[in-house]
Amino acid sequence: MKQHSAPILPDRLKVLALGEIVIFPMLAITITARNHNDIELIKECEQNREFIAIANQQANYSFPLTRENIFPIGTACRISRTRMTRESQLEAVLEGICRISFLRMLKIGSRPQALIAGYPEDLAHSADSTTQMLMESSLSLLQACCAAGQPLPESATAILEKIDHPGHLADLIIIYLQPDFATQSRALGLINAKDRLKLVHQLLYERQRKLNSNSAADNKPDPARWPQPGGITGRAAGNDDDELAELKKNIAALDLNKSTRKTLDKELAKLQRMNPAAPDYHNTLHYIEYVSELPWQQVDQENIDLDEAEKTLDEDHFGLEKVKERILEHLAVRQLNPEMKGPILCLVGAPGVGKTSLGKSIARAMGRKFVRLALGGVHDEAEIRGHRRTYLGAMPGKIIQELKRAGTRNPVFMLDEIDKLGRDFRGDPAAALLEVMDPEQNHTFTDHYLNLPFDLSRVLFIATANQSDPIPAPLLDRMEIITLPGYSEEEKRSIARRYLIDRQRKNHGLKDESLVFTEEALDSIIDNYTRESGVRNLEKMIGKIMRKYARRKVAGENLPSAVPQRDLADLLGPTRHRKELGADTSRVGIVTGLAWTPTGGDILFIEAALMANQKSNDLILTGSLGDVMKESAQIALSYLKTLAGRYQLDEDFHESRRIHIHIPSGAIPKDGPSAGLALFLTLLSLACNKNADHKIAVTGEISLSGRVLPVGGIKEKVLAARRAGIKRIVLPEENLKDLKDLPAAARNEMFFFGVKTIDEAIPLVIPDSNRAVKKEFTGKKPGTAAGYPAAPVIS
Repeated sequence: MKQHSAPILPDRLKVLALGEIVIFPMLAITITARNHNDIELIKECEQNREFIAIANQQANYSFPLTRENIFPIGTACRISRTRMTRESQLEAVLEGICRISFLRMLKIGSRPQALIAGYPEDLAHSADSTTQMLMESSLSLLQACCAAGQPLPESATAILEKIDHPGHLADLIIIYLQPDFATQSRALGLINAKDRLKLVHQLLYERQRKLNSNSAADNKPDPARWPQPGGITGRAAGNDDDELAELKKNIAALDLNKSTRKTLDKELAKLQRMNPAAPDYHNTLHYIEYVSELPWQQVDQENIDLDEAEKTLDEDHFGLEKVKERILEHLAVRQLNPEMKGPILCLVGAPGVGKTSLGKSIARAMGRKFVRLALGGVHDEAEIRGHRRTYLGAMPGKIIQELKRAGTRNPVFMLDEIDKLGRDFRGDPAAALLEVMDPEQNHTFTDHYLNLPFDLSRVLFIATANQSDPIPAPLLDRMEIITLPGYSEEEKRSIARRYLIDRQRKNHGLKDESLVFTEEALDSIIDNYTRESGVRNLEKMIGKIMRKYARRKVAGENLPSAVPQRDLADLLGPTRHRKELGADTSRVGIVTGLAWTPTGGDILFIEAALMANQKSNDLILTGSLGDVMKESAQIALSYLKTLAGRYQLDEDFHESRRIHIHIPSGAIPKDGPSAGLALFLTLLSLACNKNADHKIAVTGEISLSGRVLPVGGIKEKVLAARRAGIKRIVLPEENLKDLKDLPAAARNEMFFFGVKTIDEAIPLVIPDSNRAVKKEFTGKKPGTAAGYPAAPVIS
């Protein structure tokens, strides 16, 4: 029989004192709690999923519990199931995990607690020859006792034949022998498995000798002569019959397919034949009860009113038009085809842009229940698919658990932080999710614990991630990616006024105050105290201000009607971020680049210096640059060398001088190919000794043949340039289509130059270069060039 190690126990456990009921490891037993304190203790441990320490009291049964009035060895148990009876008593099924010793009783709160040390069985240690002989002899004696007229239950015989560990064999024989309380306590107190087996062997020997000395009449089969473990549970047979009848009735009422119903009927028939004292009885009962409580056919009535759904989404979130449009499209299709399978969406965006809260809004708009499962740091595949029932303490995976808790099979199910999944020796949770997140497969999702197909096709799965790169490609291919870009200043200001200020005012007990923020104060908080794509830190700053005013209100001070900008230093302290502004003048060897960061866009000042009298042509790169950005600098220099004749560069420009390129904020790592065009223009300005226009920002990847290739993060980069006061942007022509995602205010006041080659960008950034530009750059109205309503896009 395959054995499994006990889980790791904490160093202290809450203690439940029992009289003459001894619980051994591997034994599941039902107890009845009548005392109010005991009932509350069991409920508390079950709710918090805590282990509980079972202690047997000495003869005096005195309280409070001390080490002197309890046996030194007890049992750590897991509470697998509870139910209240009609007599207001609590029936609890306790599963023995391992022996423990009580080191010291503690006085913490109202619950008795103890400092404990666990003694799990050493499963790796093989039995020696003497122990093996004891095991074989004990089994022979047990068979002789059974042959003498006291047979064991069929389930017990099958289990004992598979046990290969001496400690477990001794415990199970003790369970079925059921000696007196003193002998059971003695057996529980024997930590050494071999000593325990010697005691069992002696008990079996005495039992066999007693049976052989009895008369033939006394040796007739008599179940009462062999005490059954059911006697210690305190459960009457009538209660078992009523429970099984009710369970059978519940299963019959379920609308199940033939295969599932056949499996459940088989398990139920097996349970009816099983002795309630058998270790597998409660496991099988719990399995059938769990399966019967799953929402096999329960579904929530959906809200298909598109206007009402759109109104709900707009009430909860500002912007995020792409996500809202996708949800409304799904509702429209559901209205036309109610049997459509649920899509698998993945919301990708920076922290704080509202991915998780958006899932709640989607559920509210659709009239469905919302379920959230945090995947960050999950390493165990069993968290998704569950444990097989052969394991002690097996349970279903999180998918099935959350659906049971929701009580419906069509909730909005959010898989949060899917890019933070891990993997180790316990399996790959991402691989387990492949079936869950495939509409063509998840209608027969099989959890290891259930071992039955469960239909997930009606579930609307929504995954969230900060980045899509860490997500495995097979899993990414099953999802529809929806990118949530960062918010602009205007959007942050609107979100703060519509949602954040009111929410924080209520949270801090200032709902009766007409406290508002001036435009200048709100802009200053956004620019100088937060730097992010979302609004999480913005809400924290608003909450900090509310706490300051809450304290003043409690102190009896009068609060102002508005928060002015001049008070921010006192309320929030010194500014945390310096607003990056464009250069105040054009200089040689300095070009303004654009970058995307996890907290939004930013501008980069790319600087280059030429050092004479150096006997090396090395390129020095500083500023914490990644490999890709270093390669972009090498490409820029190589292409510049091919143009030396065109721009009348000194012959020794790249032979006897050293070039140093630096990007400030050296402590911040930087990487990516989008700075390639800015790097080339910086080198060209340096080589030609011509100023680069400081009022224009540049982004784009370059190739060794002089092409300008598209890049990502256009919206964030453009908004960063706008914050810095830069109105003109040079970007790859293929990225002009991305400008439609910009706020209207940004499109109306900025100019965009789309270029295909490096040569087209040179006269825009370095007007005084000696290069004759063949192509004339003329402004075009966006309506004719790219479909934009206002500012010209020049290409």
